[in-house]
Amino acid sequence: MIRALIVDDEEKNITNLAFLLQQDCEGIEVAGHARSASEARSWLRVNKVDVIFLDINMPIESGFDLLDSIPQRDFQVVFVTAYDEYALRAIKASALDYLLKPVKIEELQQAVQKIKRELSNPASGEKNTELLKNLLLSVHKKAMPVKIALPHLGGISFIEVIDIVSLQADSNYTVIHLKNMQKHVITKTLKDFEEIMDPMQFARIHKSTIVNLNYVKEYTTTDGGVVKMADGTQWSISRRQLDSFLEKIKNTSLMFGK
Repeated sequence: MIRALIVDDEEKNITNLAFLLQQDCEGIEVAGHARSASEARSWLRVNKVDVIFLDINMPIESGFDLLDSIPQRDFQVVFVTAYDEYALRAIKASALDYLLKPVKIEELQQAVQKIKRELSNPASGEKNTELLKNLLLSVHKKAMPVKIALPHLGGISFIEVIDIVSLQADSNYTVIHLKNMQKHVITKTLKDFEEIMDPMQFARIHKSTIVNLNYVKEYTTTDGGVVKMADGTQWSISRRQLDSFLEKIKNTSLMFGK
């Protein structure tokens, strides 16, 4: 049986989530709950838990502050939040589970199934620790994520966002093209990446392509519009994305009028 701790400053949120877990999620029990980071720390000093369902935006100390204060995080974390867009980008970039309030039963059940898979994997503890480190680093810098965590069968790899030249859709996968000419195929959609990338640095130029504006070498009007990248790749620009691309490239470049 999976033991869960719910941390949320609002009692009704705790009650609602506990009810959904107990009624609709098999194999998990609510072992405790806390209404603040300090209360959660006290509970964890004398209790073991497999997963924490953690609110982010709480008074005095946030959910991130709680995680920072626990040196040995031998548990899974599922964020339950109505937090701002920045935090969501940071969480997504670190490949952690999160649920948006109000919590939907289907999404909660999927999260519980993922928890079960992770707990059955001996390497999941170390992987989870690295993911949380990456997340907390991004949050405390108060900037867009500087690294993206890429879980794989043997563990986890991190790539620098600034090294990404372009991203290419391939069905439900995304091919990441790096400046060193390497490619990574990731089991996330292009839309997933669009939501976590800095919109001032990355531009969606086609339904199947996102480019890093820092690596755009040339734009031509050939065949309706083509972008040539510093790594030698070339991508077509869709008509509906052209104006947005030109506006973004104008804001990141010194341009002279005719």
